Amino acid sequence: MIPDHPDRSALMDEVHARPIDLIEATCRVRRLVIIMPDRAGAMAEAFAQFARHCDHLDLPPPAPHARQHGFTRDGLAITWEFHTEFLTVTWRGPLAEPVKAPQALGIEGIAEGRLIGAMRIDVIADETVPDALLPGFSLPSLCLSRVEDGRAEVATDFVPDGDRFTRFEFAAGGLTPLRRSIIVRRLLEVETYRTMALLGLPLARAATPELREVELALSELVEGMTHGAEADTSQSTLEQLQLLSIRTSKLSERLHYRFAAGRAYGDILKVRLGGLREAPTTRGSTLGHYLGNRVDPGLATCAAVEKRLASVAAKIERAIGVLNVQIGVQMQHQNAQVLQRIAQTARSQFLLQRTVEGLSTIAISYYMLGILAYALAGPLERVHWDKPLVISIAAPFVIFAVWLTSRRIRSAHDH
Repeated sequence: MIPDHPDRSALMDEVHARPIDLIEATCRVRRLVIIMPDRAGAMAEAFAQFARHCDHLDLPPPAPHARQHGFTRDGLAITWEFHTEFLTVTWRGPLAEPVKAPQALGIEGIAEGRLIGAMRIDVIADETVPDALLPGFSLPSLCLSRVEDGRAEVATDFVPDGDRFTRFEFAAGGLTPLRRSIIVRRLLEVETYRTMALLGLPLARAATPELREVELALSELVEGMTHGAEADTSQSTLEQLQLLSIRTSKLSERLHYRFAAGRAYGDILKVRLGGLREAPTTRGSTLGHYLGNRVDPGLATCAAVEKRLASVAAKIERAIGVLNVQIGVQMQHQNAQVLQRIAQTARSQFLLQRTVEGLSTIAISYYMLGILAYALAGPLERVHWDKPLVISIAAPFVIFAVWLTSRRIRSAHDH
């Protein structure tokens, strides 16, 4: 036999990771969506707390790394689902079930979690939503559509009630138990992923003023670069650009994951809405049309902020590159000026040296002639020669000898 791939079991388990619970013809389904803090191990701690809750109630414990686990307690069918950054607690009971969060759920131990979504689906045996139930919805946001190719009907307004639950009325009298259960799950996921998809919108709005500050500061720095600047000013501008780059990187790091997750949740939301197979009615919008007009602009806002952020980061990098080139040119110009001054100094020193050598030759020759005059005074007097005449005749030869000696000494030093 060919050995199994190491991930084959995991892939097979994924197909059955979230089984569908069969829904009764009439019931009330509630769900809480709890988002966990952005901290390593937070979801694992929530799973451990849930396992302890099951053990405390003598319930079957969840399998290690299980993504969904259900049990029955106090007449309620309860299901926990664990996702990457949030978990859901879903329970169903009689249609008149009034308790919004029964003790049997076990959510008390999730101290770090924060409620991000809550929904209630009333499953009724009618094939259409009765008119008597519609006044409870907000008319401006009423969604009433046929689903499953017209065999069922859904109504909601996406407005939380007094218990903070978004209410759905699901008339599923024309569906089989399996299709009824599938649509209930899709409605739960529509509301879940609608909430998660828009989680980045408040961050995008909060980041817009800071992003605008960075854009204005960058424009001011770039405008200053176009007029040219001294080396000290250029260095100061470079430091400010680097600070803007760090600020932009922190902002991008804070927003990137949230925006990427929002896009993924938005894609899942579209798939779940498509799975409802909606058809419009004359009394309200469809869920897909209503959410599309609200979720899509929110996701577009996040995408626009992300695009602006990437554009600003690219502009900062280009400005830093241009400024580095400008500073390099300035340094080359300064080095050329320094080399020119060094050359001028060397030439001045050379000319001064030649002058000193010439003066030294004259001075040495003068002293040599003086010594020669003293040395020849006696002999010249004895032979009755004229001393000034002899010194005058000897002067050129003495000067030439001194000059020649100095030249040889300089040549020896050069080599």
